[in-house]
Amino acid sequence: MRVLQTIPFTFLRMSRDFVTLLLLLAMPIVLITVFYFILGGVTNEAGYPAFYDTAIIMTLVFQLFGGSVVMHFIQEDLLTLRKQRFQISPLNRTMYAFSLALCGTLFSMILGFLLLVYTSMVLNVEWGNWLWVMFVVSLMAILSTIVSLICLFVVTNFKVSERLTEVYGVGFVILAGLFFPMPDHAFFTFINEYVNPLMLSVDAVLYAMQNQMTLAWQSLGILGAWLVVMFAVMYVLGRRRLT
Repeated sequence: MRVLQTIPFTFLRMSRDFVTLLLLLAMPIVLITVFYFILGGVTNEAGYPAFYDTAIIMTLVFQLFGGSVVMHFIQEDLLTLRKQRFQISPLNRTMYAFSLALCGTLFSMILGFLLLVYTSMVLNVEWGNWLWVMFVVSLMAILSTIVSLICLFVVTNFKVSERLTEVYGVGFVILAGLFFPMPDHAFFTFINEYVNPLMLSVDAVLYAMQNQMTLAWQSLGILGAWLVVMFAVMYVLGRRRLT
């Protein structure tokens, strides 16, 4: 309940940087639209438009980088520019940090929902069960926030923290084979089936679209397990850094 009391202030604080938030919303829409026109009427082996797979992957790719919003605000407000101001304010710094994480994650979820609506209504992508897709998007948004905070708490240099989050996002995109095909090796297969959050979330959505819910839940369960582990790490590191 104490976290909920800080949410109005957090929303007000984040709204002051609305230009950045709008750019984060506009960029995915522009990129997905460009891919829509590039792929045109190309179909995949299953016989449906190849753009469907691209739209699904791109929507989930942007969730990998959603935690940067939270990291930016916590860095400015609690660790550098406004640190002294918050130290003398009656606002609980730990609760405010959780509030920032919550609001930033909600923003990523809203972004995912808007991309879902846009690709479905405008670009005619068939997503299947929207509730399931949003469940997957939500887990990805939460995991991204957690990983970004771990990078922020474990390194004192903010620039290095930013680079680490980029390595996390871009690294898993590369391992997923989106830039170039990965070698057909057991190591890369294991990483993409049990570690890579992007591929786990994509598999969860695609399996659900094919009504293979057992496999969909399996992928989502592994993703959820990683989320729990990362949350425990973040909690320990956060208490040490913010207190």
